[in-house]
Formats: sequence, C-alpha cells, structure tokens
Amino acid sequence: MSQTSTAASPSRDLPSTATWRGRLRRVLACFTVGVVLWALQLALLMLEAGTGIGQLQPVTTGGSLLLVACLAWFVPRAWHGHEPPSVLAGVVIGAGLVLIHFASIAALTGVLDLTAWPALGALVLGGLSGLGLAWVGPLLIDLRAATGAALAVAGGFGLVHALGLVSATGSWPAHPLLMTLASVYLLAFGAVLGARLADLSLVASPRSIARKERFRVIAEALPIPIILTTADHKRIVFSNRRSRQQFAPLADNGEGPTTDALFVHAEDRGRLLDLVRRDGSVENHEVEMRRADGSTFWALIAARSVTFNGEPSILAGYYDISDRKAAEEALLASEVRYALISRAANDGIWDWDIPSGEVYYSSRWREIVGAEPGKRLSTLEDWLSRVHPEDVQRLRREIDEHVAGHTPQLDTEYRIRHGDGRYCWMQCRAIALRNGAGEPIRMAGSQSDVTLRKTYEINLLNAAYEDRLTGINNRAFFTHLVDTRNTAGAIDGTAVLMFNVDQFKRINDSLGSGAGDALLIAVARRLAARVKPQDALSRLGGDEFAIWLQEVADHTHALDMVELMMTDLAQPYSLGDVEMPVGVSVGIATPTLGDAASGADLLRNARLALDRAKLRGGGRIELFDDALLRETNMRRQLGKDLTNAERQGQIFFEYQPVVTLDPDGTSRVAGFEALMRWRHPELGLIPPMRFIPLAEEAGLIGPLGLFAITCAARESEHWAEAGLVEQKFSMSVNLSTRQISDRAGIMRLHKLLDKLTLPPGRLKLEITESVLMSDPESMVVTLDELRRRGVELSLDDFGTGYSSLSYLHRFPLDTLKIDRSFVSRMSSAPEAFRLVRSIIELGHDLGLDVVAEGVEAAEEAERLRELGCDFAQGYYYSRPVPADAAEAILRKRVIG
Repeated sequence: MSQTSTAASPSRDLPSTATWRGRLRRVLACFTVGVVLWALQLALLMLEAGTGIGQLQPVTTGGSLLLVACLAWFVPRAWHGHEPPSVLAGVVIGAGLVLIHFASIAALTGVLDLTAWPALGALVLGGLSGLGLAWVGPLLIDLRAATGAALAVAGGFGLVHALGLVSATGSWPAHPLLMTLASVYLLAFGAVLGARLADLSLVASPRSIARKERFRVIAEALPIPIILTTADHKRIVFSNRRSRQQFAPLADNGEGPTTDALFVHAEDRGRLLDLVRRDGSVENHEVEMRRADGSTFWALIAARSVTFNGEPSILAGYYDISDRKAAEEALLASEVRYALISRAANDGIWDWDIPSGEVYYSSRWREIVGAEPGKRLSTLEDWLSRVHPEDVQRLRREIDEHVAGHTPQLDTEYRIRHGDGRYCWMQCRAIALRNGAGEPIRMAGSQSDVTLRKTYEINLLNAAYEDRLTGINNRAFFTHLVDTRNTAGAIDGTAVLMFNVDQFKRINDSLGSGAGDALLIAVARRLAARVKPQDALSRLGGDEFAIWLQEVADHTHALDMVELMMTDLAQPYSLGDVEMPVGVSVGIATPTLGDAASGADLLRNARLALDRAKLRGGGRIELFDDALLRETNMRRQLGKDLTNAERQGQIFFEYQPVVTLDPDGTSRVAGFEALMRWRHPELGLIPPMRFIPLAEEAGLIGPLGLFAITCAARESEHWAEAGLVEQKFSMSVNLSTRQISDRAGIMRLHKLLDKLTLPPGRLKLEITESVLMSDPESMVVTLDELRRRGVELSLDDFGTGYSSLSYLHRFPLDTLKIDRSFVSRMSSAPEAFRLVRSIIELGHDLGLDVVAEGVEAAEEAERLRELGCDFAQGYYYSRPVPADAAEAILRKRVIG
C-alpha cells in the first residue's frame, strides 16, 4: 500500500474518501465562482438595459442558475488539477457557458430562440472555442500562452454577448466595446492556435528530436528507475534501463506497455494519480511495488505532470527504500521488545537529552516514585529534588563523573521521596551515549525499587554490627568504621579512645561468668551515657571497648571527655552479692599527636597508649604522644633488627645456677637456667623483658625458643663429656605461650627433641601459670607427651597467676618455682613468709620439687632452708654468667 510520508499506511478506504471530499470541495468552489459570475453578468445586463430585478423572468432565471450548477459539477470532473480537459469536455464547457449567457439574456428580455442563426452561431462559437482551448491546453503552462488564452476567452464572451443581443432584439449592436472584444478574440485565439500548430510541427523537427534524445540519455544514465506515462498513469511512454531491470515485465494491452504489473496494490496507482492531478506533483510518496523476480519492495516515488510530444504526461522516479523500511521495522520491533522487557523487569526508564536538558520519564518510573498524575516531569532537577538530602550530592557527583567519562557506567543506590512522603531505596543503572568527538549527547538508564532488599540488608547489618551482650556496636562495626576513614581528612577533628577493664579475668574466674557479664554491661552503659549521637561506641571483644569521638578540637578536649568517663567508671559496681570498684585503663589517640594518617593508624596509636597504661599498673589514662611515638618507632625498628639477630650472631645465652638447699648448710649446683640475651650492634645489650615481647609480636619466639633449647642442650652435652655434671643435673629453658599453645609449634618441638641425645631429666622446660591455664584440657595432653619423652616440666612464677588448684594436680609437673616477689618480702612481710611456706608445703604434698627464685641474701637462703625448700636461685649465689664462667662454677661444684 502507498504511503505519503514515512508514517504507517492508512486503510484502503481512506484515500477514496479523501478523493471524494476533494471533488466535492472543488464542485462547491466552482459553483460559488459560477454563481458570483452569473450574478455579475445579470447585474451588467440590467445596468445596460436600464431595468431592475423585478423585470427578470423567473423560469429562465432559474434555468440559467441550474445550468451554472450543472457546469460547476462537470468542470472538476473534466479538469483534473493541472491536467487540461479533453477536447470533448472543452466543447461541452464552451457550449455550456454560451447557454448560461443566453439564458441570462432571456431572463431579462423574455426572448430565447436557440434555433435562430445568432443563437446557433453563438453555440458553435462557444463549442469551437472550448475545443480550441482544450487542444492548446498543453501550452497553458507557459505564461504567454495562458495570457493569450485569457484574452481569447474575454473576446469570445464579447462576441457571444453580441450574438445574444441580436437573437433578442433582431439587430446587431453598434457598441464599440463589443467590436473591440471581437477583434481581440480573433487575434488572441488565432495566436494561441498558431502557437499550438507550431509546437506540433516541432515533433518531427531536428530540435524536437535533439531534445528527446537528450532526455533519453539523461534518463538512461540515472541510477534509479524513471518511467514516463500518459496522463492517466497507465500506458508507459518511456522507461529507462534501470526500471526495465528492476520491475516485473511490463504488461501490454495491445496499445503498448502499461503500469498494471508495477504496483502490488492496484489502488495505489489511482491514489498516486489523484495526488498528481490535485497538486501537479508529489514527493516522498511510499508504495509497495513488484520486482522483476516477483519479489516486492518499498519505493519512494517523486512524480509530476509534464508535457511530452505535446501531450500531458506524468514523469515519475522510483527509489528503492527496502533497507530503510527494514530498519524501521527492526527499530519498531526493538522498541516494542524493549518496552515489553522494561515492563517485565518492573523498572522505570529515563532518557536524558543532554544538550537540551530534557528528560523522559516512563510511566513506570513515575509510578515507582509516586508522582502525581498529570504532573510534568521533564528535567533532571525534577528527579534529583526528590532524592534524600544525605544521598543527593553523591548521586550528582556520580552522574557528573560518568558524563565526564571517568566511570564506565552509573551504578548506584540512593533514597528517594515517594509521593506519600516516605523514602524508598532505589537502584539506578545508566550509560551515556557519545558522538564521534566523544562528547556526551544522551544518557539513559533504569531505576528499580530495592526498598525490600535494602531493608533486609540494613536489618542484617544491624544484627551483624550489634554486640549481643551489651547492645552496643561490636568489633565488626568499628572495623568497618576504621576501613572507611582511610585518609587524613577523614580523621581530622576526631579521637579514638580504647578502654580495658583491669583484672577482669580475675573477677570472671572468682565471681563467675555472670558477674563478668554484668560488669561488661554496666561499663557499656556508663560509657554510652557520655557519648554523643555522632560518636561511635563499640565493644571490641572481651573486656575491651573503643569510642570514636567526633568534633574534637585537640587532645586536651579528648582528655577532658575521658576524665568525665573515668569518674563514672570509678563508681562501685553491683556484681551479684558483691559491690566493688573496678579499675579501667584508657588509651587516647588524636591526629594532632603522632603520625596517624588514617583510621587504622589512629586505632593502632590508641592501642599502644592503652598497652602503656596497663604496663604502668592500670587504672590510668595514657595519651599517645611524641615520646610513645618514638618508643613505637624504636620497637618497630628493633622488631626488624631482631629478624636477623640470630643469623648475625647477636643472640647469646647466659646461665644462672640452681643450687640445692641441703640440711647441712651446703649448696651444690643442681643445674642451670639458660637465659637469652641480645647484643644489638648499635644499642648494645637489650634486656629480655624488652625484646621477648617483640619476638612474640613478630612471630619469632618459636624459632628463638628452639634455638635456646639447642644451645642449652649443646652446652649440657659439652659439660657432661667433661665429667662436670651429675646424673640429676638439669638445664632449664623457658617456653612461651606460642611455642606450646598451637599444634604446629608442638610438632616442631618434638622434631627437635628427636634430634637431641639428652638423657631423661636433663632438659627442663619452664612454663607460666597463664600458659598452663590458657587451655587446661589440651595442656594436660601436651605436657604428658613431653613428660613421656623424658622432659621435666617446671611451673614458673607460681603464685602470681590464676591457676586453679583443682587443675594443678592433674598436670604432669616436676617442679614449682616460687616467684621472687614473695621471696624478697619474706623478712619484712609476715604474710609473704606464710605464703612461701604454704607453697613449699603444697609442692611437697603434690610430690613436686620446689625452687625459690630471686634469693639475694643469706638470711633469705637460710629461712628457705628452714622451711624445707629444695632448691634456690638468685644473685646471692650467682648472677647469670657466660658459658665459660658457668663451667668454672661447675668445677667448684659447691657455692656459698
């Protein structure tokens, strides 16, 4: 079917209806013009005769008006737009005009004799004039020919009027104007007829032949089909090579090839013909046509009326637009598919025309945000003005970054205000389209409501970030906070506080876990009462709490806040039936002191300050300052240096003798304790209490512990080969928590023992109460394995830890060592003396040897001997000495 634009083709009835409406309009127009001219004609006749309307004959007046109506109906049918009427139609039109004029004269005079020679002559004149004008019609497109024809018509009317007066009055009028019009008619009509004859004579002239050959050459060279047809667009006068190749074989009805086979739908040809007749030309008219192979295609037609060989014709060009139509259909299918997918996906679609600023929002988008029906939404601000104040700047920034080409796509989540006032969570995905210069021209995307998912995530997050015991934030929340504040700007004006409940383990063990939980809850509530809404309070685990203060001017402001909190924390706590005060240690870190450049640095500094507060006895506030920063840097450097200390020969050992307390007052060397030392190349001798914690932090304590056992065993074997040691001689080495608490460390220890050739009882490993009670059940198994290998076990610093007597008898121990803090106070503090006596008695009751550490005076040695202590160790007998000095002590065998 045809199309007069790129729009979809209308139904087949619509063009026919339009054609009839056009014809009706033309009939009414002709009738209006005819009535006006008829009225003017009567007025002129009455003016000329000097009569009025009352003298008009009703019958003849009505007859003349009826003739006007008939001619108004006939002219549009005979004269199609720019196509002149046929010769027969010209005769009818000319004779009709003469009859109308004669009827008008008869209406005024009452005399009408069509059989008289003047009337017959006028009818013949009118018919011949109409015939002549129709014949010269092809020339009327020329202005000069049209002017000549107009003059001929005017002159003809003058002659017809004169003959009408002759018919009515019987005499020829002597009016000079009528004679002039008669002359004009003859001259003008003769000139037009002469021009037409001259044009016909050119058909076979060399000029005409050259002009037609030029047309043929040009038409054959064109890459599109060109067809010249008769005025009815049926018979083909000329077709170029391209049309003969593309179109189906042209049908021939005996008068020449026709256009019957060209159009898929026969009515399309009539519709095209109507448009050309009405407007003289047509462009961008789309019809479906048939190719030579029988397939169909869409063509874009441009056609116009022309005169060829003196005959009215239609010249048309056909442009194949099948590819464009296929693309349009594919685009339409894609748009339909996209619309279906969008509705199925339940997403709201938006499309931003960046140069104009116009934004299209789909009905689903408007529905999601609850936009008022009928409200115009057409700008980006109509969208962003609804976004939550906490999200809008981020969304603007992300849109700007994508438009600028900094991100591959926009994928973000935000809250938007619904029409009912509530905020909904949205997920938006979009991508920008750019022109050849890389400039953004469009940005389109989708928006989906994810409120349900986000609510579920927030609830899960709250559950994941909440400490179940205290109800405050937990370690995961504080860690997330630290990770997000990863720049110096993010921690500016803040402070991190770390709290640790002193002696919490002792309270938990002595009063029970219920009392311990009640204490933690009370501490959390007292801290929460002091923090502001913008501050973050978290329990990091166990008895540790942390607060991230906001809007802190400097470290003095943070100190003031902590002092208020410490006042609250110092109040007694009700723990079951017991009410008691509990000390709390605090570490403070601010960006104004130290080297913190991120949240992680600030948290590290606060922890270091807390560690120093605990090392200094607890129950105090410590601020991370430059001194602690230097100490921290020193510890960090020592930790690095310790890594290579053993390989570089900086680690060595000194040996302190363990002597017997015989009843006869003698003290024989029963063994040595191997004590590790580090001689730093720049700092000199570094005490164990300083580098052993560094070794534990750096994970070096395991290799160093094995190195200590290896060196002690080597010295012991050397002294045994020299005959300097007795059968019960032992070499003591300290074990750290990490060496014996994990299975990998225990396996490495067993592997080393497999390599040593020490007799049973020669190696004695010392462990502390805290190590013993870290996992009592597992420790029983581990110690039993070592005991079966002939390794003796000693409980070091007994009395300073929190070991349970119910567990003590279960451990396969050989020795108890009394801590030096009790031994040194035996003479001055009776309770210390009684405690030492009790430990000695307990050890003997358990079948264990007892060793007293830190003996520095003869009086202490004598009192221990009186109490029945088995062994002693301390400066009174000898300081820790190198291996050669220890060998010299062995050769003496007796000390003191």
